[in-house]
Amino acid sequence: MGLVRVPISPNPHDVRRQRHPAYPALLLLAVVVGLYFLFQHVEQLRELSAVHAQVAEMRQNIALGHQNTLDLEAELRYATSDEYVVHMARGELGYIKEGDEVYILLEKPAAQVENTPTTLPADVEHDSFRPLDWSWWQSLFQQSRE
Repeated sequence: MGLVRVPISPNPHDVRRQRHPAYPALLLLAVVVGLYFLFQHVEQLRELSAVHAQVAEMRQNIALGHQNTLDLEAELRYATSDEYVVHMARGELGYIKEGDEVYILLEKPAAQVENTPTTLPADVEHDSFRPLDWSWWQSLFQQSRE
């Protein structure tokens, strides 16, 4: 008689597992839910990035505002200083200090302005410059004396 071996517990490789009939539907549901959570996470990351950009922009605006405040405070200190008062008095109002040399520019009297010839003498040509022509130089200096 031959020996027959009968397993007491079945070998897992020998027995094929049977799946529940709702397995494909549950698998599809799990994939859909997973994709939903993945897209939600990506959207939150995008919103977080936008918030970080806004925070950086606001910090930059705060720094610019702080610098503007410092500039205005410096301008206020200068406007209340003696140096500013002297600058305004001398530059804008025309005040002078003892020891300053004053130059007064006078305009030509009206009689000289009326006698100034408006046309050039006949011997001077209008359209050409002749640096070697002696008559041209003489006419130039005669005009400046008048």
